[in-house]
Amino acid sequence: MFKSIALCSCLIAALSVATGCGFQPEEPPAAEGELRFISGSAIKTLDPQATSWLIDFRIIEGLFEPLLRVNPATMEIEPSAAEALPQVSDDGTVYTFTIRENAKWSNGDPLLASDYAYGWQRALLFDLAADYSALFFCIEGAEDFFNWRGGQLRNFKDSGVSAEDLWAQTQARFDETVGIKALDERTLQVTLQQPTAFFNELVAFAPFSPVHRASADAYLKPDAETGTVTMDPVYFQKPELIVSNGPYRLDTWQFKQRLILEQNPNWWNRDAMGNTRVTMQVNTDPGNGLLRYGEGETDWYPSFPTASQDAAKLVASGRADVHYGAAAGTYFYTFNCEPTYEGKPNPFADARVRRAFSLAVDRKTLVENVTQLNQPVALTFIPPDALPNYTAPTDAGVSFDPAAAKTLLAEAGYPNGDGLSGITLLINEGGGHEDPAQAIRKGWETHLGVTVQIESVERTTFSDRLKNQGFQIARAGWFGDYRDPTTFLDKFHSRNNNNDAKYANAEYDQLLDAAETEMDAPTRLKMLAEAEALMLAEQPLMPLYHYTNLELFDPARVKNHHPNPWNVRRLDAIEVVGAGE
Repeated sequence: MFKSIALCSCLIAALSVATGCGFQPEEPPAAEGELRFISGSAIKTLDPQATSWLIDFRIIEGLFEPLLRVNPATMEIEPSAAEALPQVSDDGTVYTFTIRENAKWSNGDPLLASDYAYGWQRALLFDLAADYSALFFCIEGAEDFFNWRGGQLRNFKDSGVSAEDLWAQTQARFDETVGIKALDERTLQVTLQQPTAFFNELVAFAPFSPVHRASADAYLKPDAETGTVTMDPVYFQKPELIVSNGPYRLDTWQFKQRLILEQNPNWWNRDAMGNTRVTMQVNTDPGNGLLRYGEGETDWYPSFPTASQDAAKLVASGRADVHYGAAAGTYFYTFNCEPTYEGKPNPFADARVRRAFSLAVDRKTLVENVTQLNQPVALTFIPPDALPNYTAPTDAGVSFDPAAAKTLLAEAGYPNGDGLSGITLLINEGGGHEDPAQAIRKGWETHLGVTVQIESVERTTFSDRLKNQGFQIARAGWFGDYRDPTTFLDKFHSRNNNNDAKYANAEYDQLLDAAETEMDAPTRLKMLAEAEALMLAEQPLMPLYHYTNLELFDPARVKNHHPNPWNVRRLDAIEVVGAGE
């Protein structure tokens, strides 16, 4: 196997020289007990309530520990910082968690129930605009609190209240009205609006992590002009500031280069760890990353870009260190659905234009000839068979039909693409997104008569522009975070902070809201499928293909790592045999 890796490395090295690809500095030898892996992009933030990126969560999950975890080997929910699974009331609405007696923060402070309440409160602050605020709305009073805070901020200038007083009122209102209560130092009680079958899965998700209030509060400041509170990002960037309760503490963060985690000496389960140090090596060039892997400079290459030219060759190689399988996620393009863009009417506010662009994409050719991995063509947002008992509405999807695309575009007032100029497709650097974008752009020009420019930017800029609708069309991807259809469908709810498209459909929202209170499981799933079909008819997103996972690691050396469709991972469990020898 190592001979085949070396041969592949030589070929890639030659190709890189020929094409002018840059090389990053050589990595130092592995330390004893170290796990090294490649990240295709830089970390944006380590704030557990402030991201929706898989790359960020991979590190956040090593620093912060929720009350529960999903075991990647069994995919079962198990206690983590909690000493046991929660006690649940007979009516399914009250969950009581008890924190482990020996659970501590990295600075030695005891882990408190109030630290969880504080972290969850941060997710519900309108001004912090957490990506996953809506996940907490199943908790009694949470959505009302979120909306109340938003209303107070909108009326702040006319209220005559100081920012400090409003912040004090906000904290008091949270304590009084939201069903998140620290009953004592180790007991957290959560009251739901109605039974939520997947609540334990939510609690196991990184945004439900605690934050060390005693240190973080100093970096949370009310703004005298707007009344909003802002979190100084330096708290989650500096190793000497950030306090963590997970298996690791932050040792080094060299932006866009590497990030190093060291074992948290105060973690309750440190003796069971498979490693004591994790080094994340940032490498945005898949070819160069593959070279580094082949040279033994890294142990694991997770999330190898399946859109890159090397992916198909790796899968076809039959190598024992190539791990390829289905993923609970979808690669798609998202449309900006707002009425205007840069002060002018936005053509993509019209569902007919969005459908026309989607109808003009030959997805089968894309996966056969461009990615060459034959990923499952996506007609739906939720991958079929990803969730038990849920039937994705494939009949509502959009297939390749250039004639229908031209007809719709003409109906929308753009015959043969006339009037559609200056259209741009936004992608992020790295990850192999360029080749699919070029193929799709060419199809739009051929079948619609529309010239689209591709704009490639680095990931932080890309993320900011998505969040602020600084795009017309943008590449996107979504992996399920928990095993329920809402992990996908909530993204396009008009009130969801992950709704970068700013898609708004009252009927869609109503179906999702009604499903939230429906207690009959088959009826609920049918309602959710109806909602997905409605959304697909209007195409705020253009599904392209369902993700597959491709990662590289030698199973003889990298132990206790369990690839799975849901990307559940435990860095602390992974052992590298012979690391540092």
